[in-house]
Amino acid sequence: MPLQIPHPNTPLHLYRHLLREATYLPPLCRPWITQRIQARFRDCRRKTNPKLYIKDAHHYLRYLRSANAGHVQRLLRLCYLATGRLGKRRRILGKSELASSPPANSAELDEKTKLPGGKQRQRDWLDNWAIDKVKAIAYSQSQIQAKDFPYLMRRSISPERLIPTENCFGRPLTEKLKRNKLKKHWVSVLRQLMPPLPRGEWDQLGALTRGEADAQHYKLPTRRPVAQSHFTGSDAKQRTWSEFVTKPVRSLERANSRTMKSLSGDEDEDPRGHGRAIGTRVLSPRKLRRGVYGFVWRASPIIEKNPRSGKWSVTWGNNDKTISPPSKKDLQFFQGVDQDGVPI
Repeated sequence: MPLQIPHPNTPLHLYRHLLREATYLPPLCRPWITQRIQARFRDCRRKTNPKLYIKDAHHYLRYLRSANAGHVQRLLRLCYLATGRLGKRRRILGKSELASSPPANSAELDEKTKLPGGKQRQRDWLDNWAIDKVKAIAYSQSQIQAKDFPYLMRRSISPERLIPTENCFGRPLTEKLKRNKLKKHWVSVLRQLMPPLPRGEWDQLGALTRGEADAQHYKLPTRRPVAQSHFTGSDAKQRTWSEFVTKPVRSLERANSRTMKSLSGDEDEDPRGHGRAIGTRVLSPRKLRRGVYGFVWRASPIIEKNPRSGKWSVTWGNNDKTISPPSKKDLQFFQGVDQDGVPI
């Protein structure tokens, strides 16, 4: 169905449209997307040149409408953003879940910044990260990652194998150069790392994937009726004959093509239509559970420390598809035989 909503003309009108579209999202990503819309609106209120931000907001409004229309990949990306697989929350989770514990005393602090020659170096940003946690998650991600992961981890993770010990003249590297190369290596690893989720959020995401959550988590809100204007005039822009003469037909009909129909909301001029928009589906509870929640859970790890060995253990979501039990109508084909197929 085309979007029978007037085009927003003012920034406040556009802001209300974005909040309205966010209310139709699944419960998994609805709170985070709503919070980001509100935060971005407050940040951009005092900008001297808001045209660029208004243009981006129109783009994201079309994106939200396409996701609510059933575009699976766009809805999956919104869930990635809400669970910290992409975007701002990914950086927030990395900073909170992978932070190193502060030193207990001055002696421990001096031990961390001590160089082989006995001198002390200045603390940098790498000291704030728990490298043992990062290394454990990176090794685990490189072994279980799939092609549909938001980021793919590199195969070589150990810095001892990648950072040289000598320069081009055969001399050993200075301590400052070694540190800079080490920081550059971990930057490339952190750019591809999937940060761990808190235990409670990970368990809740697993319950959503397995179908053990409440039924309200699998139901998408229905669209509320749109207020009708008392004016008889239409805001839709009518094409003139000069456009068909001066512009290619493909540019005029691009908005109602199958690839752009979910973004533009335009109808086909041909009453028979071109078919459903590419990438859209009817988001049933089963499709939402397997096609969206399952992919998010599979890309979400948790990390815990083994009390015996002291090593970090990384666990990823397991999205193995199980065979559904047969219905009563299908059970009639198996009457009179046991589980091995032998007649009773």
